[in-house]
Amino acid sequence: MIFYFSATGNSKYVAERIAAATDDHLVYLRDAIRSRSYQYDVSYESRIGFVSPTYFFGLPSILHFFLEKLTLTGYKDQYVYLVLTCGASTGDAAGQMAKLLKAKGVTLSAQFGVPMVDNYVPLGKLADREAMDRKLDEAEEYIDEASRAIRSKGIGDYNRCQGMTPGAMTASLYPLYAHGRSTKPFVVTDACISCGLCQELCPCAAITITDGKPVWTKKQCVRCLACLHRCPAEAIHWKKAGENNGRYYNPRVQP
Repeated sequence: MIFYFSATGNSKYVAERIAAATDDHLVYLRDAIRSRSYQYDVSYESRIGFVSPTYFFGLPSILHFFLEKLTLTGYKDQYVYLVLTCGASTGDAAGQMAKLLKAKGVTLSAQFGVPMVDNYVPLGKLADREAMDRKLDEAEEYIDEASRAIRSKGIGDYNRCQGMTPGAMTASLYPLYAHGRSTKPFVVTDACISCGLCQELCPCAAITITDGKPVWTKKQCVRCLACLHRCPAEAIHWKKAGENNGRYYNPRVQP
């Protein structure tokens, strides 16, 4: 069983590749939360995996929310692993995960890191297509390495993407995310075609289509930027950043 969250396809791609290598099934957190599915029987699961992007060197708020409600019935010290995708480094996101799982009586057996295409456009432009392709090609080695270790239930820290000072990175920057997920910077232009995809994609139901256009009805969101990246009309922006910094969805995975 592999629980995963993905907004721009990077973590979905990794989760699907690992699921294929380990013959495991996937649980998408957005769908699980929408259906209020928080209890899972893992009696017959030999591995329990989590695949997640890294936000500000920590875990997305949706993963915190899900783990607080999660109940794993039949857990008997099975192999539990975490795979973190990142633009550059993961910081101590695995440390956060270990604490959240420990509160549930679950032990994190192993952690992995997979560098993918950085797509946080509020801070800069996307790389060009050639550079993105190189990055995705390089990620295959990390995914293969993780898959091999997961199949054999390797224990320990396999994450080569934590950065020089992971604890300090997370401690200093993650609070900016945890306490700063305001929806105010989102704007929508007249290019909007009223398709409603943004509302459908939003993992925390922060968007409502009103008079044919998206309205952010919650003060905070996950800040996954799925609404921005996947808007077919490119009508959603993060202030002015989304207008010029590009849009991204992993080209190697189906939306």
